[in-house]
Amino acid sequence: MKPYRIKFKGGTCFKSDWAGFDRFDPINVIVGRNNAGKSRLLDFVKELCGKKNDCQSFDYQFSAILDEEFLRLVFPDDTRASDLGRAELWEPHGKPFLSKHIHWVVKNSLVQITHLDPVDDHLAKRYESPRLLRIQRRLPIVESPFQGYMFRQLYADRDIQPEKASTSTDLQSNGHGATNLVNRYLNSTSLPRELVQDDLLDALNLIFGEDGEFTEIETQHDDESEAGLWEIYLAEKSKGLIPLSQSGSGLKTIILVLLNILVIPQQSKEPISKYVFAFEELENNLHPALQRRLMRYLAEFARRTDATFFLTTHSNVTLDVFSRDPNSQIVHVSHDGNSARTQTVEAHFDRAGIVSELGAKPSDLLQANGVLWLEGPSDRIYLNRWIQLFSSGELVEGLDYQCAFYGGSVLARTQFASPEDSNEELANLLRINPNIAVVCDGDRTAEKKKGSRVKQRVQRIRSELEQIPGSTLWITEGKEIESYLTVASLENFSSIEASRAPLRYERIFPSTSKTEAGKSYFEKVLKRRSVDKIAIAMHAAPLMTKADLSERFELAVQVEAIVRAIRGWGQ
Repeated sequence: MKPYRIKFKGGTCFKSDWAGFDRFDPINVIVGRNNAGKSRLLDFVKELCGKKNDCQSFDYQFSAILDEEFLRLVFPDDTRASDLGRAELWEPHGKPFLSKHIHWVVKNSLVQITHLDPVDDHLAKRYESPRLLRIQRRLPIVESPFQGYMFRQLYADRDIQPEKASTSTDLQSNGHGATNLVNRYLNSTSLPRELVQDDLLDALNLIFGEDGEFTEIETQHDDESEAGLWEIYLAEKSKGLIPLSQSGSGLKTIILVLLNILVIPQQSKEPISKYVFAFEELENNLHPALQRRLMRYLAEFARRTDATFFLTTHSNVTLDVFSRDPNSQIVHVSHDGNSARTQTVEAHFDRAGIVSELGAKPSDLLQANGVLWLEGPSDRIYLNRWIQLFSSGELVEGLDYQCAFYGGSVLARTQFASPEDSNEELANLLRINPNIAVVCDGDRTAEKKKGSRVKQRVQRIRSELEQIPGSTLWITEGKEIESYLTVASLENFSSIEASRAPLRYERIFPSTSKTEAGKSYFEKVLKRRSVDKIAIAMHAAPLMTKADLSERFELAVQVEAIVRAIRGWGQ
């Protein structure tokens, strides 16, 4: 039995909440701000790779599914026990627990079960305590999914420098030893030269693609150096041999990655599937196209070899590459100033086919302080302008928040819900980013009676957000966002100037229904039978002023609430 979920708590970083991983995938991308705790999460992974099941340093939380191998150790065949009625143990006491979920914590080496799925056999109530006690006593033998694995780390602060020759083939996490490692494989009779000259060079060319073609890799001794240093040289077509010291740090990063995954494992008796690679910020000094090819190479390498990767990143390229990869997950690390926390982001929420309809790339949403969910593109234009006015120009989309769309056909496939309340058939937008504000058209056409109730889909959003602490919801009192247009904002939009602003429940746009013909605001006031929403928004938004908008129903109160929420996200 291997735990599928492991979390920890303690130390100077993760003080309050359980932090870690809800599952382990071949590619595990960790995103978060600087100093949020990403590197500490890699330290946690390193501890999981230890050879001993040591839970001394922190409090740990495990989740697993009870299997037959473990349960037969707890309730062995042909064994009787007085605390279980002296009956044979396996059939009546062990077998009923097969495939049951169990959660337990380890604190100061003491184990305590916090949850165990109930069994419905007739002995359950009578023997509940001795059964639990027997299971609990055996839990310390359960190993982590990576116990005994080889752990390889590459720091964000890394380099390849000229080095003295040595018989060592060690490669440190900062890149020290890389030159000597290459030198040994190229020039030692006891090591396979082709691993560097062929395999590493082929992988390098595959990643670089059209950005460069390397024909040779070798090391040369610097005769003018008193220290007797060796340096790596690479040859490109028509360029000859070039010392690595004259190349960019991006090339050095890719070489270090390839040395870790292709060369270092060759020295070990362990298969590559028993390796965990923890690489920090590989995007540093890499062109986006090169980043993309490197990430795709790692994804294919993980698929082909069953190796496991943990990648910390700030890169939108990395997030976008893995956001739709079914063999990857994205874990967001945040810090509130007191304690760090982690949240698994359902980054491949594209299973419902909605990514392209959200109005923003996955990386935009995952890295934003928070997300302002709107019904459509024209709403974005208005809300950005209103937030600019009511924040005195201090809040900007892309820096302080990100807009995304939930309207139309998307809404039927999405929800805003906590993990425990979510419907697995729907894409949970809350898991993209937990900081949310939602704006919905009220769509009411009357204050009372017919037309006075909001639509069922809006009622659903309201009930979902009521269960989410810190969320902000604005259901417009006006029929829709365009109900808040001002007279000044429509100046010169039409050949006829607006004599008044829209009324609260007035239909704004012309209807295709013959019975509703001529009843809309644009038909009655501006004599327009067809109107483009985006064109109106692009024209009107820049002409809006805070003073004019403050007279438009409840707009000032609601936008100020959204501004407060966005400011809170950035603290």
